[in-house]
Amino acid sequence: MAENYYYSIASGSSGNCGLYMADGTAILIDLGVSLRRITTALKALSLTLEDISAVVLTHEHIDHVKGLPMFLKKAKAPVFATRGTAEAFEEKNPEYADRLNIFDSGERFWVRDVDVVPFPTPHDAAESTGYIFEHGGSRFGFATDLGFVPRDAAELLRGCEMVVLESNHDPHMLQAGPYPYSLKMRVAGPSGHLSNPDCAVFAADLVKSGTRTLVLAHLSEKNNMPELARQQTLSALRGLPACEVLVAPKEHMEHPVSFGEEKLCSLSG
Repeated sequence: MAENYYYSIASGSSGNCGLYMADGTAILIDLGVSLRRITTALKALSLTLEDISAVVLTHEHIDHVKGLPMFLKKAKAPVFATRGTAEAFEEKNPEYADRLNIFDSGERFWVRDVDVVPFPTPHDAAESTGYIFEHGGSRFGFATDLGFVPRDAAELLRGCEMVVLESNHDPHMLQAGPYPYSLKMRVAGPSGHLSNPDCAVFAADLVKSGTRTLVLAHLSEKNNMPELARQQTLSALRGLPACEVLVAPKEHMEHPVSFGEEKLCSLSG
């Protein structure tokens, strides 16, 4: 098992959870599925809840915090959230008041030997955030649930060796799909979700800046297909330095994606 890797436990409209591992520091990003699913996925990596160093939350929507109440009951690892996220979660779950470690978006903190750099994201949540994880000279970026990529977020994400980036929907599928008009407008709006074309444009920017692995994430089950998202990004990367492009599946990944290795441009899934 690689010592430095990312592993998607769940990704998409029905639940999101990922694991960042750096030399024994294990950080879960969101807890949007049941604790049972999370512990089963960890077991496949020879890990338990006791091995988790911390949890960081992007925002309070249910597909990102579904497993949080049970985690707070069963596990000891600290959970970090922006003030807005913490207050929104605790309003619906008052029994967990003061259980979250609060930070201001943009205020960096440490989880063991990993430097965590949060940054604000444009999403219709109380105070959503993305993350940069820095360790041993390697930088990992995580940016989902954002209607567009703000300038400050783009600047932080440039130069990350690996980036998990939202590729939520195909605009044509969204407009022709079953969502009511108001929901279509929300998803496509500046506080909604990043589309395949917008993801592809920013992916090219990242690769020009040194990113060598891209994991496309948070794909809509009704308004996207993995092949569409992947092909659109790969098309935007033609002629650029080699980059591995993967799509995070709805269920857990087959294998972790390691850092620190030379990548070949591929169609891995």
